[in-house]
This record gives sequence, C-alpha cells and structure tokens, in this order.
Amino acid sequence: MPSINPRTLWEAKPHTLAKIEIVRRYLYLWFSILGANPANKQLVYVDGFSGPGQYTNSEQSSPVAALQSAKAAIERPGAKLDNVELSFLFVEKRREFLENLRTVVSGSSWPPQIQWHAEQGSFEEKVGGILGDLRRKGQSLAPTFAFIDPFGATGLPFSVVAEILSYPKCEVLLNLDSDGIGRLITAQEFEKNQKNLDSLFGDQSWKELNPSLPMGKLAAAVLALYKKRLRSLPHVRYVFAFAMNSREGQLNYHLVFASQHPLGLEKMKEAMKAVDKTGSYSFSDDTVGQELLFDFNAPADWAAKMQVALGGSSRPYSEFHDYALNETPFINPKAMFKHLKDIGKLEVHWRGQPAKTGFPEDKISSILIVK
Repeated sequence: MPSINPRTLWEAKPHTLAKIEIVRRYLYLWFSILGANPANKQLVYVDGFSGPGQYTNSEQSSPVAALQSAKAAIERPGAKLDNVELSFLFVEKRREFLENLRTVVSGSSWPPQIQWHAEQGSFEEKVGGILGDLRRKGQSLAPTFAFIDPFGATGLPFSVVAEILSYPKCEVLLNLDSDGIGRLITAQEFEKNQKNLDSLFGDQSWKELNPSLPMGKLAAAVLALYKKRLRSLPHVRYVFAFAMNSREGQLNYHLVFASQHPLGLEKMKEAMKAVDKTGSYSFSDDTVGQELLFDFNAPADWAAKMQVALGGSSRPYSEFHDYALNETPFINPKAMFKHLKDIGKLEVHWRGQPAKTGFPEDKISSILIVK
C-alpha cells in the first residue's frame, strides 16, 4: 500500500465506513445475480467521485470495496462468471487523489475478468462524455451500477443520472446532500446558486420549495422533490432514500437508490438492513415533517401509513408490494398484512381456496385494507 500522505488522506467517519459497507454488500449480490445471466457479457461499475482509495484509519474505500466484491463473486463456489467482463471506471477530479487511488488498486491482484480504469476529470465530463458517445453511435449501455458520491451539494447533474437510468439493468446509488441543497436555496446571494440548482434537479421545479421552512423540514422537502424527479423518468419505478443519521439523530445526508427493477431495491434494502445491525447508523423516514426511525422489526407504524395511502379499495398484490418497497423499510408487505389482519383491517380475496398460512402472491386475487 502507498505511504500515507496527510495532505492527501483523511480519517473516514463512521457514516463513510457504513456507506462503503453498503456498497460492498450490495455489489457482491449485483455481480452474482446479473453475472449468472448468460445474456450479460459485460457488467460495469462507475464510481463518480472516487477519492484517494484509502483513509488514514481504513484501507477500505468504495473503489476497493467494489473490486473486492467482484473478486468474491467470481470466486464464489458455483459462480459462472468466467465469460463475463467486469469493467470498473473510477473518476476523480483531483490529481493527487487519482494517483493515490491508482497506487492502491495496483497494489492488489485481480482476476483476469476484471478491467479497471481510473480517469481524471469531473463526473459530468467523464461519465456524461461516455454516455454522449453511446448516444451518438446508437449503442446501448451495458448493465451498470453507478455510485455517485460528491463532496457537497453540487457536481451531481440530473441529466447524467437520468441518462444512466434510461438504460435497462442500470442502477444508481447517490449521495444527496439535502441539507446542503437547502442552504443553497436559502442563501442570500441566491442568484449564484440558480444554475447549480437547475442542474441538480434537471429543471426549475426546486422553485416550488419554501425557503422559509426550518432547515430540517426543508431538507426533507428537497429529498421528496428529488425522489419525485427520479420517479418521473420512464420505467424508473423503484426509488428509495435512506437518511444517514448519527446516533444523536443529526442528518448527515441521504443515500438515494433508483432502479427499474424491484429486485434491485429488495437487495439494496437487505444490504442496508445488515449494516444497520452494526449500530453505526440509523436510517430514518424521509417523509416531510416526520422523525420516524426505520424499525425493520416493527410493522405496526408502517401498516398504519399503508392503510392511509392504499386503504378503502381492492387492489392487486403488486400495488402493495411496490408501496412496501418504495415507502417502507420492508421488501414486501407481508409483515404489514399480518398486523392489519390481526386487528381486523384486512380482507383478502383468494384465487380458489384461501392459503393456510401467509400471503402467497400467486393465490391472491386482490386485497382490501379497511380504513
């Protein structure tokens, strides 16, 4: 490993280490699942703000964690990744960070299927340039997971995020500094920030936000609007945000995940739940004005929210499943169904004979939550 240069490296805070662990756990599943599909000849990981590749207190970083996940997926017993190219693009604007990153990554050996490139430049310049070339050539983007982790509230153009998500099997996990964006909106020299805000949201919808709100509520409103913008994109049905809070309850930032496929969000929640068990961080609801903590083992509060949102009419199981994924900590609605059934608020219309236990989707015609 390279010698530590105090001018280049810094200490990773607990939230940084938790974030890296989330990326590591998720990517192992992502490489394993997509790599098992013979139609996927190439899988791509993009790290839009790679940093120097290590910290003064840890040799872990998102680029290293991503590579280690790929190696573990390749070496997993029964894995069928021999004919899949795993491509890694690390983008970093600062030269000294990039040089350190290259030294770190070069210091380990990687399986031959792994190809990595570290390029100097901005996320918008490098990744946006690649997407532009593909568009001009009429080519498609291989299945891609993009981790976009800027330092602060800017440098995250919505146009690039939207273009990544326009391709099938492509997903994004990004660090949204909703508190910092709120400060841009409330700044006295507001005109300076309009261009950055237009870029962040991809339009001027941010003008709907009320700058007189207390910062906590403004940050929640920023996040709610950003999620709305992501969900406005074609085929992007699964968007979820994890509020990274310290043990004292102070918001650090939101991790926002977006995908076209429900399985991606299911596996991301599994990774998040596993990290949450460490006690390093808690993940709170992003609903405006709410301070509820995600409790993965207490469905009653979330069942009540689902009752308000979807109660009063019969709906197919799929609507409740998507709601559970997008609006609750759970990967399916079954724990909430059980609670509602126990209190007499659930009516299940079965196909044929009722199931003896649980809520098997293939046997359910529709479900009514009684308000």
